[in-house]
Amino acid sequence: MKNRQFFILVQLILSFGFIIIFIGNNTNAAQISTDVDKLAQLIKSHNGAIIEWSLYARESVYLSSKDEWLTKGQQLEEQYPEMQWSTSFATDTVSIIGYIDHGAFSETIKIISTDKNRQSSSYIIYEAKGSSWDTKETANQVAQAVNPKVDALFDKKPIIFSCIKGEFSEELNEFRRFSLDGFLQSLQAKEIESVKEGDFYSLSGYSSLFAQSLSLPNQQMNMQIGLRKNEMGPGTTIVVGTPILTIEY
Repeated sequence: MKNRQFFILVQLILSFGFIIIFIGNNTNAAQISTDVDKLAQLIKSHNGAIIEWSLYARESVYLSSKDEWLTKGQQLEEQYPEMQWSTSFATDTVSIIGYIDHGAFSETIKIISTDKNRQSSSYIIYEAKGSSWDTKETANQVAQAVNPKVDALFDKKPIIFSCIKGEFSEELNEFRRFSLDGFLQSLQAKEIESVKEGDFYSLSGYSSLFAQSLSLPNQQMNMQIGLRKNEMGPGTTIVVGTPILTIEY
């Protein structure tokens, strides 16, 4: 029960405003696609297929009024006219959203303002995602698109959350028994906590391949792995993320 509560807590971190402490060097622009590329090459080296990947960054911004919020949105529309822009209104939340589909991957920029319990907050979110990561050319294309936007959008060096989803032909129990240890060794990873429940297995750990770490009592973690029995047929679905998962599994 303790392990399960630990993992669920970490999974909810994103929803509660990144109330976490990271240590180490934040990812700079030149390294943005590096972690995804490492994860992609790792999955391929273990005979897996990649089906989804994402890069995610977020930073709080101070917008004291609706006029400032609208001005910020207008500035982004003028800065990135190639993107399709829209405005979304929901209870206590308003969003300005820019989106562009490059074919191989897409990019999304959001300015979100919330007003809950008489407390207002605003933040910028950037996400790039795609369904395949085939070659070094993919990494270069992503870096060329993403790097300038991350440099321009964020005042500080944000944490870049890198995540990849893949499939293995082995069944879940078979993968756990015969392949998982080798996978962790390739990640240079040490398991910290894990949850095992039937068709579901997840673990958090620390890998020397990644610079950023989540500081926990008496230990550090900077990667998560989720394994699930493939619902569409035989095999196992895997999701690997650093510092934490941002793709559901």
